[in-house]
Amino acid sequence: MLDALPFHVVGVSHHTSAVGVRERFVLPADQLAMLLVRENLASRSALVLTTCNRSELYWSGDRDAGAWFLEYAMVDGGGSESALTRLEGSAAVRHLFTVSAGLDSQILGETEILGQVRQAYDQARAAGTTTRAMDAIFSAALTCGRRIRHETLLGRHPASVSSAAVGLAADRLGGLDQRDVVVLGAGEAAEGVLRALDACAPRRVTLVNRNAERARVLAAAWGAESSGWNELDVRVAGADLVFVATGAARPVVTAAQLDRAIGARDGHEITVMDLSVPRNVELDARGIAGIRLFDLDDLQRLCCPAAGIPSAALFEAQRVLEEELLRLDIALRSLAAAPRLAELHRLGAEVAAEEIAWALSQLDALGEREREVVRRMADRLVRRVLYPVSKAVRTDE
Repeated sequence: MLDALPFHVVGVSHHTSAVGVRERFVLPADQLAMLLVRENLASRSALVLTTCNRSELYWSGDRDAGAWFLEYAMVDGGGSESALTRLEGSAAVRHLFTVSAGLDSQILGETEILGQVRQAYDQARAAGTTTRAMDAIFSAALTCGRRIRHETLLGRHPASVSSAAVGLAADRLGGLDQRDVVVLGAGEAAEGVLRALDACAPRRVTLVNRNAERARVLAAAWGAESSGWNELDVRVAGADLVFVATGAARPVVTAAQLDRAIGARDGHEITVMDLSVPRNVELDARGIAGIRLFDLDDLQRLCCPAAGIPSAALFEAQRVLEEELLRLDIALRSLAAAPRLAELHRLGAEVAAEEIAWALSQLDALGEREREVVRRMADRLVRRVLYPVSKAVRTDE
């Protein structure tokens, strides 16, 4: 059933392209919302999943949306098209399950992806761009991810891009207990950084965000300080380590800012971890003496994706994934068979009614109790005959 399913995915990921290519496929939230409205008005299905690791379009139907994906991402076909991965049918479904489980992530077993899949699905469903089959597939993928989180060793060894970045910074700086850290942003990635920093006990952590109230609430939850965006230059100049986890469409930290910051530090280095896609730190900052800039490509190169994860955890996760794929296959067969089964049972009810009427016309002397027994017997015979037929239709579809 899954092999014949008209379910597709096309996109780029850390497997096929560097962050410099991936960031070209990212749409701002308002443009993504407009895109889904457009697809709904055209009666087309579409779901867009964008994370720091990937940008992917999922859809159901017969059309080829590869060229359309490049168009909506405003990317020319010349070098970027070769980075696209295209899957359909069971391969596309298995890919989604693997993504939701964190088994296809830059950091193996990362925990943030499940929420990102849920958010993408909720947005598409609210826009009316999913089909019944897509609803079943994404619901099953989310169930698979939740089961792996709660039932396997992989869920007991949580990881994320944020925690990997903090771990890399701690290794490079020889620990963070004597370091001043600044975190830019107030979204899921920024909170992940704060969570990971909490275990490292830096000397000071300051959260900077354009929304001062949001920064204050999130910082207070993790025992950090908060600061307004107008103090960004001062905060960066006073930091040993800066995490940039914002969602801007262009750099929010410029090379000029970092050049000024390093000039005020009397030769002390600043390590900058850019976790954003698109990248939110100007690349020219790499040429500034005293600035050590890392992005997601560096994180992939320097961190082992499977570090610290027991092989038994991966085996358990794969077992759950196979179980959920089988359950989905059964559910989709039932969904596809539903119209045929409804018609079959309608015809069975008609036959039963006709035979009951004929039998009762031949047995005028029967009382009401006996007549009811005849009716029930006909109904039971039809149900018993249709049960194995219905089961065969559901499983052989």
